[in-house]
Parts: sequence; structure tokens; C-alpha cells
Amino acid sequence: MKALVTAPFPKNELSRLKKRAEVVYKCWKVTGKFMSTGKLIKVIGDKEILIVELQEVGEEVFRRCTNLKIMGCCRGNPLNVDLDAATKYGVPVIYTPARNAVAVAELTIAMMINIARNVGQSYLNLKKGKWNINNKDPFIYYKGRELNKKNVGLIGFGAVGVETAKRLRPFNTNILVYDPYVSEDFVKKYGAQKTSLEKLLKNSHFVSIHAKVTRETKSMFGKEEFKLMNKNAFLINTSRAILIEKTALINALKNKQISGAALDVFYEEPVNPDDEILKLDNVLITPHIGGATFEIEERHAHIILNGLFKLLSGKLPENIANPEVFKSNHLRKIRYE
Repeated sequence: MKALVTAPFPKNELSRLKKRAEVVYKCWKVTGKFMSTGKLIKVIGDKEILIVELQEVGEEVFRRCTNLKIMGCCRGNPLNVDLDAATKYGVPVIYTPARNAVAVAELTIAMMINIARNVGQSYLNLKKGKWNINNKDPFIYYKGRELNKKNVGLIGFGAVGVETAKRLRPFNTNILVYDPYVSEDFVKKYGAQKTSLEKLLKNSHFVSIHAKVTRETKSMFGKEEFKLMNKNAFLINTSRAILIEKTALINALKNKQISGAALDVFYEEPVNPDDEILKLDNVLITPHIGGATFEIEERHAHIILNGLFKLLSGKLPENIANPEVFKSNHLRKIRYE
């Protein structure tokens, strides 16, 4: 078999794949850019396996690459792949659910502590040679808040929400969860309490967003939601910017409706240097690095190959994004080993 890999793959996982296939490795991190559709089709050629990470794979790829039998997408949600087209042309798509759950959960905890203890602001000022600010000793000016005995509200309780809850428990926090799609018993299993969105917002000292982007969740957090929050509360978003109305967020921060926000995601990426969010002093920001760890690349490569090898042995992997493809009359014939 022949395979094209454009996703970051560590050497040990590439070696695993090379034992089963002839591999062409063109990682986007090495080349520094994504391929155009035309270039991708040309590079795929007669290959039967395609493994990507962020590369866009649309209908034209599946239509024109007639030898392509299996596709892997190294993401927790294969948003960059046209799944309808993959199914139409008989190509099963394997993906990597929860590949970045641990990394994003750890960053979430770091952001909570950083924003509550003014770590970012104190760091920047100290680098500029400023010890006292506004004639106030740092012990007074940067006085912050502890996580201990605080209510932490998690909006969304999927893989990242669960991993965040696990890491919050040693801090002696009371964890509140809003997620209409999980049971109360499931939430209790992680030492948390299921509640309504209104109660969560009213009672939480920290509100952390971990919901998926759906028609229901787009702009789910707006002016009315900020009104419900405590003035001493902090908002953390390591999910997607589109879940929060931008104007409502900026107004809430400007008017000190909440104490501050920690954001790893933005409405426009890269962020426009003139973006108003960058000018607010009660915001901690990072450039969408929630999934930027070496361990994630190891994890996603391992998950993809396990699913691929299972499929090649004639079994159905759990991480198929379009299982309906196996009921299709157009399923491209896979050479089972």
C-alpha cells in the first residue's frame, strides 16, 4: 500500500506505518504551508491512504483521487474534511477524539491561576523594570484570588471538560457543570454537580467554556449571560471564540462586569494587532496554543494508526467519523491484510 502523511508524525509512529505501507511524508510544519487542492491531488496520486491534520480536504479530492481508500484526520473533530463527500465516494475517515483533552485541560488550569494571581501582568511589568505600580507595593497591587474553596463552572462536559474537572479536584474546588447532553450520574462520577446555565453563572467564581461549536452554541454567551456573572468572577475560553459574542465580551471587560478573562481563542486568527481585546488590561491571552504539545503529536499518530491497522485487519475501529460509509454501495474496496 502507499500512504501520504501531511500531519506531524513522530519517527516511531512513522516507522510503524512504514512496516505496512510505502510512505511519503510531507508534514505541513516542515514545509511551512498547506497545499492547495490541486497540489494535494497531485501529491496523493495513486496513494490509497491519506493522513492529514489541518489540511483542507474537500469534495474534489475524493472525486479525483480514485485510488484513495482510507483517510485519517489527526483532529478531535475532523472539521477540515468534507465528510459527506468522503461518504459519497466510499472513503472511511478515521479521526482522533480527545487527542488534545489533557493539553487543553492543563492550559485551562494554568490560565485560571494566572489570571486570578495577576501572573501575566506582573511578569510584563517586571520585565519593564517596574516593581511598584502607581506607588503601590506589588504585594498590594497584584493581590489575587485562590482556587481553594471556589466554585468553578464548566460549560460543556466532553473530553476536555472531564479532564479539567479531574485536575480541579486537588485544588479543593466545588465544580459545577452545565451540559444538557450528559447525565447527572456521569457528572457526579467526576466529583461535580450538574446544574442549569443560569445557576452556574450566578454562583461560579471561575467560568470555563468547553462546549463544541454547533448551531445551538454559537454566540451562546452574550450580554445577558455576562449580567448573571459575579463581578469578582473570571471567564476562561480555550474552546472557540465564536461561542461568545465579541461585543458583549469587550463591554463586560471594559465595564468591569467581571474581573477578567483568559483567552486562547480569537474571532480572527492571527489576531489583528488593532483588536480591542489586545488593549484591555484585565485579559490574559495566548495565541491558540491549547493543543500545542509534543505529546499530542505522539497521541494523535498512535490513535490514527491503531484505527488504520484495525480497519486493515477487517475490523471496525471506534474512531470512524463516517460509519455510514460501510453501508454504502460506493465503498471503495480496501485490501484487508
